[in-house]
Amino acid sequence: MTTMIDKAVECSICGEKSNHTVIRSTNSFGSPDLDTRPPEMLRSTINYQIQRCPSCGYCSTDLSECGDKTKEIVNSKEYQIIIGSGEVPKIAASFLALAYENEKQQKYSNSAWKTIHAAWVCDDENNFESSIKCRKQAVTLIEKAENHGQKIADQAGASEAITLDLMRRSGMHQEALELSAAMKAEDIEEIIMQMIKYEKELIAKEDIAAHTIAEALGEK
Repeated sequence: MTTMIDKAVECSICGEKSNHTVIRSTNSFGSPDLDTRPPEMLRSTINYQIQRCPSCGYCSTDLSECGDKTKEIVNSKEYQIIIGSGEVPKIAASFLALAYENEKQQKYSNSAWKTIHAAWVCDDENNFESSIKCRKQAVTLIEKAENHGQKIADQAGASEAITLDLMRRSGMHQEALELSAAMKAEDIEEIIMQMIKYEKELIAKEDIAAHTIAEALGEK
């Protein structure tokens, strides 16, 4: 069961107060997708995992908090273009705006995850062209994160497994095969290797649909 409340939140950028639905508790039953998207009921709370100030457009998981350079980033032309985009759903644009802020502050791992969240929103809205763009952007951000010593996952091979799924679902099949070939099996736990093997099977079929970890492990 998911429990939510309405809460007035003061924007840390402009001081405007606005009402937002806040998740107090939730749960999930079933298997996550290969890109770690959780099953229901947590899955359906994504629209409430980000807030947008109706006055200045600041997007955050909590509008009452911000970083040292956040106001400058929010007021930038680039940021305002992102939140004003009509090419993606509004919630996805909010995640992309937060991803942009994270990237400008060199928080590349956080930026990658927010971009992946934007892709999930686009999936739900059947906006497949935008979901592909978001996934490709996430792949680039993961590479940036790794170049700066940041990880999107702690378990050995998990970051690569997630990247493989992002590549597969955005049609980057050749790049995915090259990445999987470069991975060293002896450094990776069996469960991750099973996911990678399953990804290879899906790539061979040019399958770009969502699949779960349970499917990769042969579970019903």
